[in-house]
Amino acid sequence: MKQKIALFDFDRTVISKDSILILYDKTCKKIPGFRSKLYGNLIKGTFSRNGKKLKTAVKEEFLSMLAYYSDEELRKFVHEDVMAYAFKEAVDEIHRLKEEGYYIMLVSASVENYLVYVKDCLPFDHIIGTVIDEDYKLVGENNRHEQKVSNILAHLQEKNMVIDYDNSLSYSDSLSADRPMMELTKSRYLINNPIKAQGYDHLHWTDPRK
Repeated sequence: MKQKIALFDFDRTVISKDSILILYDKTCKKIPGFRSKLYGNLIKGTFSRNGKKLKTAVKEEFLSMLAYYSDEELRKFVHEDVMAYAFKEAVDEIHRLKEEGYYIMLVSASVENYLVYVKDCLPFDHIIGTVIDEDYKLVGENNRHEQKVSNILAHLQEKNMVIDYDNSLSYSDSLSADRPMMELTKSRYLINNPIKAQGYDHLHWTDPRK
């Protein structure tokens, strides 16, 4: 079944800051000595890894912060801390698209452990994030670049949906990160990004913290 789809990145697209940095700031206040421990582990990691393995190791080191939070605390973190950074324009756009019958997907490299709670706050039909195991290690690939496309198409296949290309939309702050995802739709919107690219429109959304 053809379906008009709206695809949203999350960090700096729906919210004005990287969600993992919001969690980092909160964890540094909550756990004495966490900052020193984290950076000590990161420095050690630079000598034992390189390239893609180093990027993965850095992300996993940051994700170790999740050990300090229960599911209920992560839900509260999203409701009270993350959503405080939500662009009003993004919130309005998501609600408008929902009313117009779009199937709305949030597709982010942020981890599903806390990303799932965004659905309590905004009417997304489905959320896809990076999956990690109980030791905070990535399961499969980080949900970015072409991996986003694979995950989107796999979900839509499960739902017996195909993208109505001409009537679908995508939103991201980063062309370099999300071009593969955005090219799944005819209408493509770059948020607060000055880069000019054929086939992409620009939207300026106001940082709620400024």
